Amino acid sequence: HLHAAYTRDGRGSRAAEIADALLAESPEFARLWREHPVPGAMCPPKRFQHPEVGALELHCQILVDPDQSQTLLVFTAVPGSASDEKLRLLSVVGAQHV
Repeated sequence: HLHAAYTRDGRGSRAAEIADALLAESPEFARLWREHPVPGAMCPPKRFQHPEVGALELHCQILVDPDQSQTLLVFTAVPGSASDEKLRLLSVVGAQHV
């Protein structure tokens, strides 16, 4: 996240101060800093245990607003998977509980 903050906020930022101090003091940090590009937003697949339909495995996307002050996690199932079928079932089951 330091790389991302440094890239976003630039020189003169608090992230730059931290990175510069670490670069000056640690050859290992300097090597890692050079080798690792800034990763994009990542959210690994999540597993949920729903009380009505059981286990769900969902993929996640992270949406960030332009100011990067808010993020939205969007969970989806692989089309045609068991989790996809369970989500479709929940759209019916959920309506019956209203």
